[in-house]
Amino acid sequence: ERKTSVRTGGSINTAVASNYVMESGIHYAEFQITEGNPFIGIVRPIPNLDPDSIVRPMPNLDPGRYDGHFSFYDRSMRDDFLAARTVEWGTGNVHMCDYDCGNGAMSWTSWDNEGEDFAEWDGMEGCDAGDAVGMLINLDEGALVVYKNNRRLGVMKDGLSGSYCWCAYDSGTSALTIERCDP
Repeated sequence: ERKTSVRTGGSINTAVASNYVMESGIHYAEFQITEGNPFIGIVRPIPNLDPDSIVRPMPNLDPGRYDGHFSFYDRSMRDDFLAARTVEWGTGNVHMCDYDCGNGAMSWTSWDNEGEDFAEWDGMEGCDAGDAVGMLINLDEGALVVYKNNRRLGVMKDGLSGSYCWCAYDSGTSALTIERCDP
């Protein structure tokens, strides 16, 4: 399937195109933003990942309560993510990288450090509902390039190697359509 719709609402919601694993070459996807300011990007394929089944304690609240929120930046899940590593991941340490549609910022994680790296990048620009954000991943060159309404913004992240899937998430209300396109 080349097109998928995602809608989030009120908590951290995550969607991963795990049925489309990119291991080499050039791949392009267009994210049509219809509501909100989601985060979109790439993540390592993690077989048998079921974000809906993950529960964790709610800090500073009733110790017996759990939430169903899932985030690739959840420090308590890092060991689980790294345990899913396969040889297809290659030797790179960029395991998740995303674009914040609200302000255009980039963040990424290696899952084996104490924090995430958030960075401005040349071409950084946010988007609004109605905008189309394109992402081109070139695994031969190890680069993730971002487009807004068919205009190239620039290389958001380099140093990529191994396999990735497209992903989207938000902690508020968002709606978007993800379409795989020919590069």
